[in-house]
Amino acid sequence: MIKNIKKHFWHYSVYAIIFGGGLLLILLNRHDNNLQALLIVMIAMLYFIWSMVHHYVHHRLHYKVVIEYILIVILGTLLSLFLFR
Repeated sequence: MIKNIKKHFWHYSVYAIIFGGGLLLILLNRHDNNLQALLIVMIAMLYFIWSMVHHYVHHRLHYKVVIEYILIVILGTLLSLFLFR
């Protein structure tokens, strides 16, 4: 696992920025539920886009991977919307 993290350090760094920055923005805007919902959707879209870039760069982008990430993004978005409401 550590070897994989070292190999893809910059890709994982972008994930950390997306989720860390997104969580910070959600917490800073806890008074505005509509903005939180928008931020959750934007975080999910950025996660999906960066995941596709990551798989494309490493020549592992196949339709099964795209479908898997779409389902993960939908599930994560719905769970997050439920938790932050």
